[in-house]
Formats: sequence, C-alpha cells, structure tokens
Amino acid sequence: MKKIVVVFLLLSLFSCKEIIKGVINSGSNATIEKLEPSDYNEVVTDSLFKLSLPSYMKKLSNLNDDASLQYANIYKETYTVVIYENKQEFIDSFKEYNEYDDAISFIDNYSRAQTNFITESLTNKQVIPYNLKEIGGLDARQIMMKGSLDGDDIGYVMGYVEGKENVYMIMTWTLLEKLNKYEETFKGIIGSFKLMN
Repeated sequence: MKKIVVVFLLLSLFSCKEIIKGVINSGSNATIEKLEPSDYNEVVTDSLFKLSLPSYMKKLSNLNDDASLQYANIYKETYTVVIYENKQEFIDSFKEYNEYDDAISFIDNYSRAQTNFITESLTNKQVIPYNLKEIGGLDARQIMMKGSLDGDDIGYVMGYVEGKENVYMIMTWTLLEKLNKYEETFKGIIGSFKLMN
C-alpha cells in the first residue's frame, strides 16, 4: 500500500486549496477505461445544471469550499468538481486590474485566467488545448493540464462553459500515471454538462 496525497489548488474568485488523502494499491494501469451509458448517473446541481458522472464516483463535501458539485472515487483516484461564478463579477474584477482583454471572447478570457492561475502552482507543467468550442450548445473551451504539485504528478482535464449569467469550470483530475486510462471518461463527464434552463 502506498500513501498518495492529491493536492487541489483553487483560490477565492478562482477557488480554494484542499488536500485529499487516500491509501490504495498503486501501479500504472495503461488500459483505457471504457464505460457504457448505463455506467453513468445524471446529477442535477442547484437546479442550474446537470452532469453525468460514473456510478463509481460518490458525492463528497471536502474537495473545495466553492464547488457546487464534488464527486470522487478515492480508490481509483478520480475527482470531479464544478465551480460557477457570475460572469459580470468576473469581468468587473478583471477589468479593475486591467487583466481583461476586450479583443478576445469572454470564454477565452475566463479559460486563460483560470488556466494561468492553476498552472502557477505546478512545476513541470504542460497545457494541451483540445479543439473544442462548444458544450451543450454553449461556448466552451477544454484543455488538458499536466504537472507536479507537492511531489505528486497530476493530470487534469478541464472544461470551461459560458452560460447567460454564469460561467462554469468543470475540473477532473487523477494521478498523471492514470490520466491515459481516465481521459476519455473525464472528457465524457465534461461533455455531458447541460444547463437546466
């Protein structure tokens, strides 16, 4: 058994910092996870959005104080959170600090800011954009991030979705050695995002 510490950092406007500890049998498993539609459960949050999550992920409350949705499987070391915030508050805050670029779209401003913020805490970082512009009929961006945080190599698949009033950040992550296995599952989670209205 090997003790694994997964640290997830997001602060205030962007999120907050939390630590998750799990004790598991380790070992790289290169097999890609292939789930059937029946392997997912649809979850509705705050009557605002719904998301399909693998049935092996369970609801938690200690991943991030700002998250409206928090699910994980600590044995598989797979984690999902969704954080949303008001679009106009984001714009106002970033314009106040001259960090908002009017020459690019809102979703590009938001995804760039969030990605930069999260990667600041990573070493050996790598950001790989997917060629994705829409999720559920909404403007969206999706990226993969890899990096080391407090000695652990972590792999993330992130989705940013622009609604009418709010913007949503869907963050999935695991140990980097398991990212190939769970990447398609993470992309499926993010791609299932739908606003209720």
